[in-house]
Amino acid sequence: MNGVPFPVGPCVLALVVIAAIYDLHARRIPNWLVVIGLGAGLVVQCALHGAIDGMLLWAGGTLTGGAVLLPGYLLRMMGAGDVKLMAAVGCFCGASGAFEAALMVCMVGGVWALAEMLRHRQMRAGLHNMAAVLIDVSMPADGAPRDSGQGTGNTGNTGNTGNTGNTGNTRTRRPTTGTLPYGVAIAIGTMLSLFMNV
Repeated sequence: MNGVPFPVGPCVLALVVIAAIYDLHARRIPNWLVVIGLGAGLVVQCALHGAIDGMLLWAGGTLTGGAVLLPGYLLRMMGAGDVKLMAAVGCFCGASGAFEAALMVCMVGGVWALAEMLRHRQMRAGLHNMAAVLIDVSMPADGAPRDSGQGTGNTGNTGNTGNTGNTGNTRTRRPTTGTLPYGVAIAIGTMLSLFMNV
C-alpha cells in the first residue's frame, strides 16, 4: 500500500475488529457494518484524493477486495458477509492495497483452517471435502453426473452466511470441524497487511 495515510489505518482497524468480534459471537457479519464501512471509505478517499480520484480508488479497492474472496464464496468455503467485508476493507486501500490485504487474509484463513483440521484430526475428511467441491465445480452445468439429493453442504465452509441454502451431496461430503468465523481471519490478515506497509 506504500504507506498508510491517516485516517485509513484507524478506520480499517475499527472496521475489522468490530466485524471479528461480531463474527465470533453471532457467526455472521452484519450488512449495516459493511454499509458504514463503504460509506466511510468513500468519504475518506474523497477527502484524501479529491472527488474523482477518490471515487476511482474507492471503486477499484471495493471491486478488488470482493473479487479476490468471491471464488471462496462460490465454492461454499466462506459466506457472502466475508466477501462484502473484504470489499469494505478494500475501499479504504485502493486496488493494490486491497489485493495485498486479501492475499494476506487468504493465507491466514488457509493456515487457520489447516490447523483446525489437524487439531480435530479431520485432515482426511477436510481433503475429501475439498476434492468433492472441486469435482462438483468441474461437472457440467446440466448436473447430470451429480446426485440430486439435498444436503447441508456446509461441512467445508469457513465463513458466516448462506449456510442454510447450500446444496451438496451428502454421500460425498464428510463432517469436519464446522465453520470458522472468517471475519477473524480477515481482521488478522488485514492488520498484518497494514502493519507491513506502515
